Amino acid sequence: MKKLFAISILILLGACSGNETKNKEQANILENLQITVDTVIVDSGEEIFVPNMLFAQSQSVDGKRLFSFYEQDFEFFEISLEEMKLLDRHPFEREGPQSIKGWVANFQMLKGDEIFLYDEVSPNLFSIEGQKIKYYDLDLDAILNFKTEGPFSLPNDFHISPDKSKFVFIPMNFGEPAEGLGIIDIEKQAGEIRKLPALDLTFGFQVIFQQENSASFFGDNLSLQLVNDQFIIYSGSTADIYTYDYKLDSLRLITFDHQLVENKKTGEFDHVADSRERQMEIVGQIRKQITFQKFYWDPVRKMYFRFGTKNFVMPSKDVKRSADCYLFVFDENLNLIGEKFLEEFQNIPYSGYFYQGAFYSYSPVGDEAGFTKYTFNF
Repeated sequence: MKKLFAISILILLGACSGNETKNKEQANILENLQITVDTVIVDSGEEIFVPNMLFAQSQSVDGKRLFSFYEQDFEFFEISLEEMKLLDRHPFEREGPQSIKGWVANFQMLKGDEIFLYDEVSPNLFSIEGQKIKYYDLDLDAILNFKTEGPFSLPNDFHISPDKSKFVFIPMNFGEPAEGLGIIDIEKQAGEIRKLPALDLTFGFQVIFQQENSASFFGDNLSLQLVNDQFIIYSGSTADIYTYDYKLDSLRLITFDHQLVENKKTGEFDHVADSRERQMEIVGQIRKQITFQKFYWDPVRKMYFRFGTKNFVMPSKDVKRSADCYLFVFDENLNLIGEKFLEEFQNIPYSGYFYQGAFYSYSPVGDEAGFTKYTFNF
């Protein structure tokens, strides 16, 4: 196994004022936060591939491995976080009854290393050996009274519950507000869309540019993730979130009272731009305000972590990506217990995974697969 790079970055972050959560007053657990940043290389043996094409990823249920879809060769890579090495490459078919029919934007690992994905055509369940276990014939119009319109619209963040009883996703047509949270009982073939009014402001911070057969979207969005055996629905526009308990079929709104940043974006912005340049100009104005990111669960500390940014600068030919970066920490009941301005950071991880108390964010190093490893000490 290849070693850590010799040089680590130790980031010492000064004291911060106390924090009061929604439910009770808490001391700021991140007051004396220290972050160590290391670069870790994946031992790939003699395998040849392009590491920049491994960004569609899902962590195994046991948390010890990471699976990535390698579109160039239509394979799922299996990487050990424990040994930091490439364990296997699992080939899948491009054509035929066992094939994946479209682009794999994201997928979900289940028990027994089964893979669930929505391939632009339908939800499917595969074995890691590439066999199609289940094809789900889904008619969203009939089940939810929701019709997908246009070539740029698909159900977003399509998940299956770990017990395979429900589909959970965000139904939305391109350029229109999200409908809410789509929930389908798989056995009964019945479903509903539950409204998410606390996240409705998100639409005001989206900018689209459409020209002939192409379209682009920038700004905030409603996102759905499965974290610690529950679903979290969040938006970059507000700190507030919804959680969905698939076992109890219950939806809950959770609000937060941040002390270091605003709790939501404000203002009015054009939703449609007449050029790509104008689109990026509007997005730059939106990104000056706080943008909240996804949640990460640390099973060692039994805490949730979340990053946020302000004054985000979009990268261009002559400008590097940069931002004012923040870290927020929540207890296992999603009470806010810590906030920190990350003074030495200019970028935050786009995604990542906790393993043995450290946070790993996939980050290729040259022609090698690798991770940036963040160790949070507080």
